[in-house]
Amino acid sequence: MSKVVSNSAKNGNGRQKACKYLNEVALCNALEMAKELISVINKVPVTVFLWKPEKYWPAEFVSENIKKFGYTVEEFTSRKLMYGNIVHPDDLERVERELLRRIEEDYVDFSQEYRILTKSGEIRWVEERTFIEADENGIVKYLKGIVLDITERKRKEKLLYIQRDLGIALSTTSSLNETLEKLLDSCLQIDEINAGGIYLIDEETGDMTLAIQSGFSTNFVEHASHYSVNSPNAKLVMIGQPVYKQHIDLLLTSRDDALRHENLRATAIIPVKSGKNVIAAFYLASSLEFEIPDSVRTVIETIATQFGVFISRIRLEEKLIECKKKRKS
Repeated sequence: MSKVVSNSAKNGNGRQKACKYLNEVALCNALEMAKELISVINKVPVTVFLWKPEKYWPAEFVSENIKKFGYTVEEFTSRKLMYGNIVHPDDLERVERELLRRIEEDYVDFSQEYRILTKSGEIRWVEERTFIEADENGIVKYLKGIVLDITERKRKEKLLYIQRDLGIALSTTSSLNETLEKLLDSCLQIDEINAGGIYLIDEETGDMTLAIQSGFSTNFVEHASHYSVNSPNAKLVMIGQPVYKQHIDLLLTSRDDALRHENLRATAIIPVKSGKNVIAAFYLASSLEFEIPDSVRTVIETIATQFGVFISRIRLEEKLIECKKKRKS
């Protein structure tokens, strides 16, 4: 009898060891799969979140791609930061309201676009796809979010709208002053540009005079409102090619030293042509960016071309009016 009990005990211990071993193997495999999954998540061009459905959405998990916005994973998982803390204040109420509405209507997933703030204070547009995970009683346990940076797409969309609206505006005006206002306003609607002016070139002397400006200091207006035809500044414009440099690199003469301490970074000088002649120039600047992006360059050069076409049309109309006057006389 003792041998039977002993053998039974041994068999029981053996099964326990086997089960323990199998559980350990399963756990190791699960951990390995989890590591692989996290590795894949960190390689895709999105940021993945696992949020608790609480105020400002504390994160249980966030992928490494959060560093693209200047933050660390630990800042969120330690709850030093909530996701709601980085949503743009002007969008936060809308994002909260939309999420609550979707939960109340028993959605399992939905998308929305809004702005967030990077750690350096830069504004980025994101598209968030949210998966709502609820238990059998309908109680929401987690929110799974995939956040994609769509800033460049939103920029291009806005630039297209600016071009479209300007084209419509220019087709309905024949006043030079009104046109200058619309042109400059269109340029200043571009996020990266927050100061600008338009110089007109005198047909007889070739001198450049600042006809309209916005965002520049009184010091800039005082020292940069007029350039003679022989100045390096005028000669640079008369080459007829767009120039993109930092403000400090465009201080061409000792006279320009007064502009050295302007709060300007990236600058753009865009000549405006009527036929082969340079008739005006845009001077656009940013106190935010050190370089004007390519997509923005394309738009402001297109705007300059539109202005050149407008000037050609106005001059043709003036000549026709002059001819009619001569015929009548």
